[in-house]
Amino acid sequence: MKNWRLWRGIVTTLLFVQIIGIFLTSLAFKWSGHINIFLGVEVPTEAGDKDAIYYDSEFGLTDEGLTKMLAASDKHDIQTMEEGTVLLKNDNNALPLKSTERNVTLFGRAVADPVYRGNSGGPALDGARLVSLQSALVKENFNINETIFNAYKNSSTKRVKNAFGNAIPSSIGEESISFYTDSLKSSYANNYNDVAIVMFARDGGEGMDLLPSDADGISQLALHPQEADLLKLIKEEKDEGIFKKVVVLINSGYPMELKWLEDAQYGVDSALWIGGPGLKGFEGVANVLVGKADPSGRFTDVYATNSLSSAAVQNAFDNKFSNHERNYVVQLEGIYTGYKYYETRYQDAVLGINNASGNSGVFASSNGWKYEDEMAYPFGYGSSYAKFEQELINLEWDRTTRKVTAEVKVTNLGYSENSSYTGKSKSVVQLYVQLPYQSGQAQKSAIQLIDFEKTSLLGAGESETVKFETDDYLFATYDNTVTNSFDTSKKGSYVFDAGAYRFAIGDNSHDALNNVLKSREVKTIENAVLDLVDHKGTVVTGDAEKVKLITLTEKDTHYAKSQFTGEVVANLFDDIDINYFLPEGQKLTYLTREDWNTFPNKVENLTATTEMLNRLKTVEYTKPADAPAYDSFKQGEAVTIKLIEMKDVPYDDPKWEEFLNQFSIRQLTIMVGEDFGHPAIPEIGKPHNSNTDGPDGTQGVYKYGNKSTATVHVNQIVAASTWNKELLEERGKFIGEDALFVKTAQLWSPGANLHRTPFSGRNFEYYSEDAILTYILSSKQTKAMQDKGLNASIKHFAGNDQETNRDSLNIFLTEQAFRQGSLKGFEGAFTVGEALGTMMSFTAVGSYNSFYVNKEILTGVVRNEWGFKGITLTDASKGDPINTVQALVAGTDSFNVDTERAFEIQKYLTANKDGNVLKRLREANKNFYYSMVRTNMMNGITVDTIIKGFTPWWQTALIILNVGVGVITLGSAGIFVYSGYILPRKKDGDKNNENTKK
Repeated sequence: MKNWRLWRGIVTTLLFVQIIGIFLTSLAFKWSGHINIFLGVEVPTEAGDKDAIYYDSEFGLTDEGLTKMLAASDKHDIQTMEEGTVLLKNDNNALPLKSTERNVTLFGRAVADPVYRGNSGGPALDGARLVSLQSALVKENFNINETIFNAYKNSSTKRVKNAFGNAIPSSIGEESISFYTDSLKSSYANNYNDVAIVMFARDGGEGMDLLPSDADGISQLALHPQEADLLKLIKEEKDEGIFKKVVVLINSGYPMELKWLEDAQYGVDSALWIGGPGLKGFEGVANVLVGKADPSGRFTDVYATNSLSSAAVQNAFDNKFSNHERNYVVQLEGIYTGYKYYETRYQDAVLGINNASGNSGVFASSNGWKYEDEMAYPFGYGSSYAKFEQELINLEWDRTTRKVTAEVKVTNLGYSENSSYTGKSKSVVQLYVQLPYQSGQAQKSAIQLIDFEKTSLLGAGESETVKFETDDYLFATYDNTVTNSFDTSKKGSYVFDAGAYRFAIGDNSHDALNNVLKSREVKTIENAVLDLVDHKGTVVTGDAEKVKLITLTEKDTHYAKSQFTGEVVANLFDDIDINYFLPEGQKLTYLTREDWNTFPNKVENLTATTEMLNRLKTVEYTKPADAPAYDSFKQGEAVTIKLIEMKDVPYDDPKWEEFLNQFSIRQLTIMVGEDFGHPAIPEIGKPHNSNTDGPDGTQGVYKYGNKSTATVHVNQIVAASTWNKELLEERGKFIGEDALFVKTAQLWSPGANLHRTPFSGRNFEYYSEDAILTYILSSKQTKAMQDKGLNASIKHFAGNDQETNRDSLNIFLTEQAFRQGSLKGFEGAFTVGEALGTMMSFTAVGSYNSFYVNKEILTGVVRNEWGFKGITLTDASKGDPINTVQALVAGTDSFNVDTERAFEIQKYLTANKDGNVLKRLREANKNFYYSMVRTNMMNGITVDTIIKGFTPWWQTALIILNVGVGVITLGSAGIFVYSGYILPRKKDGDKNNENTKK
């Protein structure tokens, strides 16, 4: 009996283990792509030509080549950090530090726990190669106060990460003032007090927006009481003569509220914004601190006094329909995001019109709205150790070539006498335009960026003439009310309205606008004396010589037809405007410069109309009446064309149809389901391909050298802050190099969503709040990645501008705002950058239940207007309530981490013989193979290469383990049955026999 009970317990335990094992094994198989990347599993190919390398590393794909590549890549990242660092203030030339200022105390929890990168996909930090602030300073011969540094390091206070998808109030993780005991204070009383270096950080990431009200009850971007108390403590010590200087570093990919840097009570001498430094960036920070480099970064966002003052912030975060489980955001700010709001309102305040100085939208001002009170640092702001002069030599707008050309002479006027900087410096030239505006026209910002360039290194007294050649398409206005000039049956067009176009250079957006206003004062505003101020409230005059006026005598509609495909560009998105659905009397008012009292209020408790509710349902596919016959397509023909033979075949070549005829239905559907790659199809010579994630680096490990994890480059926002097109190209090149050494052919990178609000958790991996800056930089980086044989799948296309509820969110906005904002930011990568892939957005535009079924975007804009020939890939779609067939037909090619979608398509076609779906499935495969045959996936592949499918070793191990546990379980069950039932009966039988004998 005891044995029976023992075996019962063993069998029960083994059955439990078996069930758990099977469940975990099933889960592991579904996420096999993740696991393969984590374990560094390599996919074998056989009998190929090892010299058939179509995309080679310029350093050589060897162990030695990896070493050389990493050295060059690190040098690039260090330079990017130097040029992306933004000098915010530098009183009395406190920076760079003199050679005698090397005894320092580091303050702020972030010095021991920096934010190297935000929380999202990408490689892990390689501890063996990681450069911390501490190690970078030690390399520059700094003596660091280890007592305080170790106290931070060993403290139990940590940054509390915002819970994934859950807006739980969290802490910035800074120490309270009680942390600084007398013992700690004594550590710098007589030493380590040349400089107090203070670093503050903010953290966010995937599914984790920063909070408008956190654990301290204030914006997570505000200066917190713990930080303010620390600064006051250091200021007191400085007043006592202990610290000689206070330098602040801002370790944040998000626009913190930094007006306090100018507040005398905190005693800050100098401040640098450094963003997220990645693996090697702190070495660049140290170079800036000691004067080996001059910071030449410029902000890619507005830094407002109060982060809640943005017009866009008024409608963000949590909003749920009153009668539906989905969330919504109504973008009532229209086109007025970021600097376009603050600068346009400033102009009207200066001119005294449109209620610009009223109390609507006031957050930091008193007695009406004032720019200098609401603004800390304008878009494009940044300083330097040098003083530069910029002179507009010439500017022309040729409407035949559609180009604006300009020449700007830049001169380094030198350095202050007491500056310790002896090197050379770079300057950024920013070119803006003010468009003509009259009441009733499409909305226009008072100033908007159209291009930029960066000088080479210039010494004191040296000059350089910077030349621009800019497409005028970048400042065309989308007007949804005009009749399209190429198809008068349609409404909507890009236009250049007649009137005055004022092109201007400036040190930032505000400086450029002041220059424009000065030119208007001189030229057109009779007897006017405008009260112009800078962002600090200092009276300025503006410089009319930095402005060129060009007058357009009649409306120009050249871009009413796509320059890329010839497709008419007309309204496609009437129904993304919330007012499309709302009855008269309930329609909402979008912000307009004609009356600043239209500053948005929060749209709460929105009730979805019947039409909206119908659209929010899962869209079911209906076979169209004109669907082609299923048997008109030839599938499963004999293989006569291998994939490698399609490498340079143009997209429109009929050979693609012959190639696709070779596929069986099952082989066609394989591509639909993705799991960090797609399996091999040996019959056509298609190898297994690996896909990875990471705008700041390639997920995975190098397949050479010591097989270390790939590089975490400086955060994308830091790269953008260099305003250096060549460095963005170089970034693309090195990410492409990473992919070659990791052996990945498709990377979900770069990120091109806009910083609609300063709180979006993934702002660190996107470029800017500005669509044109994003357009230009994404095109440069993407093209360089593609040229290295990496499918640059730019993400998250489009409108993914907050993380809160992003997987169940509908956004509503005007067509003008969508086309000039989110879509424009991505457009450069698709057209100029020639991207052959994109990862799409969870966020649905308008009242669709999913982005992935939006045919107007995925076919109407991307394919028809932009001429995109690449792969459209969902974000992780497992569990999304979308109709797979409808998404495919709408223009979705592949489903991320969701191989079950492939079986759904195969099952549907087997049952329904639908020629329309089969036609679209062939198109999706064409997009996939056209794109991937042009990547490093084909390295080593020839027509003679023998490709075999493979099973990763860990899958085999799990199968053996499960079978082994199953065998043991069955054996144990047998013993249990024998000992509990058979053996007792046998013994009873024996006893009965004995009794019978007796």
